[in-house]
Amino acid sequence: MTKSDVFRKIRIGSALVASLLGGCGSNNLQSENSVYQIQNKPVAEQPLESLTDTLYNEQLEKAYEESAAGDTADSYSETSFERDEALSEDKLIDLYGKEAAKYALQIVDNGRRIRESPGKQENLYGKLEQRLKKRFPLITPIKLFGFIDEPKEAEDLARIYNAREKVLARAKKDGINFPVSFIVASLCNEGYSLDGSSSLNGFDNFGLDTFGSEFDNIATRGYLPEDFKNKFQVSENINELGQRVKSAEFKSKSDAFEAFTATLAHRQYLFFEDLRKNKINPKKIPQEQKLFFTYKYFNGGPNSAEKLLRKKSGKEVDRFFKRVMTYGSTGNSYVVLSGSQWLEASGATDPNPEGKYWWSK
Repeated sequence: MTKSDVFRKIRIGSALVASLLGGCGSNNLQSENSVYQIQNKPVAEQPLESLTDTLYNEQLEKAYEESAAGDTADSYSETSFERDEALSEDKLIDLYGKEAAKYALQIVDNGRRIRESPGKQENLYGKLEQRLKKRFPLITPIKLFGFIDEPKEAEDLARIYNAREKVLARAKKDGINFPVSFIVASLCNEGYSLDGSSSLNGFDNFGLDTFGSEFDNIATRGYLPEDFKNKFQVSENINELGQRVKSAEFKSKSDAFEAFTATLAHRQYLFFEDLRKNKINPKKIPQEQKLFFTYKYFNGGPNSAEKLLRKKSGKEVDRFFKRVMTYGSTGNSYVVLSGSQWLEASGATDPNPEGKYWWSK
């Protein structure tokens, strides 16, 4: 296992890794040191950015030393990265429905056409990527195109499509919304679920460290049906801070994706609620900022923007977003947002791309 694998295994996001390896200075303007709470009870993890640089380094060194002796965890065995063969269109329809299959196959075809297009280097990297890097300085957008350009990847896209359709239909009453590209980017920043891993453990592979504790709140809000409790078993794990947390072992990948999407939706709801409590109208927050804070609430915990929101100012929220800090859940949120925007701007996740992009004209 390489040192990069260790960083990923202990689940520290790419923005933070870039800061640690590339010498990016920490920004003391932001302080996020509240323990993640549900109904005022600490049940999960403290946001990573509350740790000191010393603790970060000690944690990384310890993990790397342990890896040198050999990693025997099933979730990271070589066999867990084997991919299944591509499913036929008929099989996709049979398993996931006509609309999901149609969408998935279209996205895979988009990805193939982008990959093979003569203007790929100029447009995808020379223009779109550079535009995002200029907009979000020191942030490297997640490269997601390799996860959506082969026929064998259509099944995961069909699962994600269905998960989004189900969850957003239930959450519509609360104004919850995010695109498929955002789910893809979020999944890729949390684990290997789109990279051939067969692990269905929420802690290891989906960033759902506290799903076992959160499920009742998510179901009460209506984002998952009550009988979804039959689709997972609670599993206890020790997080990065040595705290015991309740995650979940899911029965299928579709179930895991639905739980992941419902958790994203619930975190967006909590962000909206916190805005209202602080007399800020969620409708006045731009969509890209809603996505940014949705992932920040997911990655750093719902209390990770508490100090900011207590200022009771939409202008302060906007100013915070435009500062572009690179560490912890804040940096990870820019990584995910820019990755999602890269997919959107390229047309990769557009179900009707003809005539709109350099590769589809």
